[in-house]
Amino acid sequence: YVFETLSKEALRQVLGDAETEGFEEDSRMTALFLWTLQSTKANGNGKKPEVKGQRSEVSGEEAEPEDEEDEDKPKKAKAGFSMPFDTFIRITRPMGIHYAALEHRVIEIEKGIVRLLPVRERSEQCLGEAATRPGLEISLEDVKQMELGLLTQRQQEAALLSKPKRGQKSRPAPGKAQGETTFPTLDRLHRAMLLFGLGRSTLLRQVLETELRQSQRFERLALALNALYPENSDDRRMLEGVQAAMRGVR
Repeated sequence: YVFETLSKEALRQVLGDAETEGFEEDSRMTALFLWTLQSTKANGNGKKPEVKGQRSEVSGEEAEPEDEEDEDKPKKAKAGFSMPFDTFIRITRPMGIHYAALEHRVIEIEKGIVRLLPVRERSEQCLGEAATRPGLEISLEDVKQMELGLLTQRQQEAALLSKPKRGQKSRPAPGKAQGETTFPTLDRLHRAMLLFGLGRSTLLRQVLETELRQSQRFERLALALNALYPENSDDRRMLEGVQAAMRGVR
């Protein structure tokens, strides 16, 4: 009950009434994840909180990418933000967030640590492989076609996950929206951030014009996450670029 109350209040402060205003669970999970890191990055004495039996992984700072060339040196933590799985479950389970549906899409779970994937690692998920190739011209229609293709791929993956084993009844995969026909708000925001990072300013403007006509959730999520991303992080820099572009569109 304590964690449920805490999670609900955190979402109310960050997103408003997230459950009734259409924010999908990946948006709610990301907001809760970043809010928790922001709230626990110091343990009253400027030090990161320690987790019993392991080094601290509740980090509001982006780690350096792993160096695979020298196996003798200790491996560096992967880029992104991370927290212990137990903490993650305590804040997300009361809100009905199914982490299995978000794994390998928004989060990565390894050795008891949950890592929020940096936006750049989601390039193929949000833009498709072709969209990230340097020098390739992409139109707004191309983006729409990529979105349809990626949605079809996700639906196929969801169908495989829900395929019953011998002797079992068919059931939907946990957390997977059946018949999903549009990209979640978080994916659309990450797509805009990636376009900014790739320097596709004209296409970004076209995408933003479409987003701002459709609903207010896109802009509200951008405002919320900008307040939660750690300063000087790559994700925050890209998000601030998107917000500046939004002001230009208006």
